Amino acid sequence: MTDTADGLPEGFRLDFDPSPEPETRATLAREINAFHSRTVPHETRRFAFVLRDGDGAIKAGVMGTMSWSWLFIEAMWVDDSLRGQGVGRRLMDRAGVHAFAQGCHSVWLDTFQAKEFYLALGFEVFGELEAYPAAQSRAFMRKSLAAT
Repeated sequence: MTDTADGLPEGFRLDFDPSPEPETRATLAREINAFHSRTVPHETRRFAFVLRDGDGAIKAGVMGTMSWSWLFIEAMWVDDSLRGQGVGRRLMDRAGVHAFAQGCHSVWLDTFQAKEFYLALGFEVFGELEAYPAAQSRAFMRKSLAAT
């Protein structure tokens, strides 16, 4: 294949998509996971612990992905009415115990609003993006699960 004037292989086009459809996102994720499977064996397992009220409405939860012996916290949320009562701490503890039992040695996450909460749980900052979002910083944090 020869490069065209704009650096693309001949016969190909580069499309801009301002709002990728689920199919596009799924294709890209599937292909990168297939590449990882060929280069670094990859297995992903997802889970969630969800706290529901008497009517079944979700009031808190933590959702994680386990791969390469690490737990990534995808989402952690507690309803305003339950904050400050230890619910978040208990959810994070449950997630850590579960991941450790599944062979994970550490957990990581990123946050721009709850850094102090995670520091209190024993996490440490290993990276930070300033002004992401504006006037805040996004902290990347990790913790060993051996102490969980």
